[in-house]
Amino acid sequence: MTSLAQSSAQPLPLDASQVSLVLELLDMRRLAPKETAARFFQLGHQSGFSLEQRDVVEWLFELDESQVAGMLMNFADDEARAVVREQLAYEARLDYVLS
Repeated sequence: MTSLAQSSAQPLPLDASQVSLVLELLDMRRLAPKETAARFFQLGHQSGFSLEQRDVVEWLFELDESQVAGMLMNFADDEARAVVREQLAYEARLDYVLS
């Protein structure tokens, strides 16, 4: 995969439904990384991800968990950013309760 910095095509922002799918896949990758990748490739084409968007998502899979939220926000539209914030707040509350 080429580096996103080297890519000449700027990906369209991810919309809310795409971000929801990405967050679900990112959560799944903790338990089943190979199955998650296979599922992403299957869904990536069905869910209307452009080639550049698929490159972004593949790149997100390679990041450390602590980096994913910030980078996902960079590639999300306004509505999708709200989905990211909502999901991250939910996970933060869940982590606090479980601790």
